[in-house]
Amino acid sequence: MTFTDAAEIIAVIRDIAFIVLLLVTLVIGVVLVRKVSAVLNSAKRTAKGVEDMMSTVSGSLVKPATAGSGVAFGAGKILAFISGLSRRKKKQGGNNG
Repeated sequence: MTFTDAAEIIAVIRDIAFIVLLLVTLVIGVVLVRKVSAVLNSAKRTAKGVEDMMSTVSGSLVKPATAGSGVAFGAGKILAFISGLSRRKKKQGGNNG
């Protein structure tokens, strides 16, 4: 066996090892992509569930509260307007008399 023969054998072994390493890397990459895809799909489903739950909570709690506060705001404005009219009448009567 000469030096050239040994170099060729080493080169073939190196090439085979490189090809095997590439195949192993490819398999690991495919497995990782599938796992990450499954995790992302699960996260999307969870986010959708949370969104639906928050929409339900918003519809059942927040909207009635804002409607009630809107009514209270309107009633307050009406009372302020009426009390403002009564104050003006008192001021006008006091200035003329």
